[in-house]
Amino acid sequence: MKSLAVILLVVGGLCADIGLAQSDAGAKARGQYNFYGRGARNAMRGARESTGSFREYVRGTQPAEPQIVREQPGVREGVVIREQPGVIIVSPQIAQAAADEIGDYITKSEKHLAWMRRQAEANKDKETLASLDSIDRNLAEAKRNHVTLCSCCMEDNIDAKAAMACCQTIDAALGKAISEHDALMKRLGETLPVKK
Repeated sequence: MKSLAVILLVVGGLCADIGLAQSDAGAKARGQYNFYGRGARNAMRGARESTGSFREYVRGTQPAEPQIVREQPGVREGVVIREQPGVIIVSPQIAQAAADEIGDYITKSEKHLAWMRRQAEANKDKETLASLDSIDRNLAEAKRNHVTLCSCCMEDNIDAKAAMACCQTIDAALGKAISEHDALMKRLGETLPVKK
């Protein structure tokens, strides 16, 4: 009888521990928001970093102001000309690779944000849906400018200024989307990684 009481006491204690150790009802949703939220954030940051890298590349292909000054033989003394250094062409292969990479990251962010939207709709979370609407508008702006960048990158002679302008608007839209996303994740209880 005494051993039966001990067994019941041990089993009862284990059941109590298991019941107390279970997470609250929202833990699973928070964990999924955590995963998809981080995925969306990483993808948007990846797109922004790729845009920045391509801008740096394009900026490096532009000639500096013509500065080489010399007298030209056979011309009156005192007449000088300015020679323009050789113009480096933006590589269509690099431009296309960069545009593809940016597009891939934007698509990944959209997939993660779509999951977050389905979760918020299921929970009837109007505040999260409003935040996602704003993030989606900025991501759509980045996507529209990405399409323009892609068409620019399909040319044999890429218009560097147009490519830079597209990258600038993509970067600005992604910056807004990332900022709003960070605010949303903070509200949802996600701890964001420290910026380096």
